Amino acid sequence: MTVVDVHLNRRGVNTIELSAREAPVDAGSDLLIRLKNYGSPTHATIRTQNGHGFTDFLHENLYVDGDIDYSIPIRDSSGDGVFDLEFITGYGARTTRMKVVVSKACPVCIPEDDEEVMEEEQVTRNMPHMLTLIPCIIACITYLVWLSFRGATLAPVDAFVTVFIILLLLIGVVTACRSPEPSW
Repeated sequence: MTVVDVHLNRRGVNTIELSAREAPVDAGSDLLIRLKNYGSPTHATIRTQNGHGFTDFLHENLYVDGDIDYSIPIRDSSGDGVFDLEFITGYGARTTRMKVVVSKACPVCIPEDDEEVMEEEQVTRNMPHMLTLIPCIIACITYLVWLSFRGATLAPVDAFVTVFIILLLLIGVVTACRSPEPSW
């Protein structure tokens, strides 16, 4: 079932806004129109002039006070094609069109090893990209070098190196956490 939101009176009196200019629908399913009125109660007309090959629906005049769901059934016997739906308010003052693209429903092939595919996807999503780990690697190397040359005469350098290492580790962790999913 395809759902299309139609907003009435949101930007002014008798205005019509559609959530989509084109709605794909499978033959044998329904097209659900959600009318949402943001102003005073109004009359809205939904009609089609070229949809007789796809649906028995031709015309409906609705009194919209709040939210209304209206379902348009698409015939099982209809083939691939396109028809227009018109939304009219203000007794013909405003008209907006939407294309409905009807297609035969195709069976979906489900892989047999569905659980294994999902486990592999979860593993790859949780791994950060290798380039985001570079600041962490640099911080670890710097820490090891600092430990090997640490002495009593280098106290001011110790403080600077400690702050530098902490900053590099934080940058590495933040970039690893905020990086998008890897694409490999």
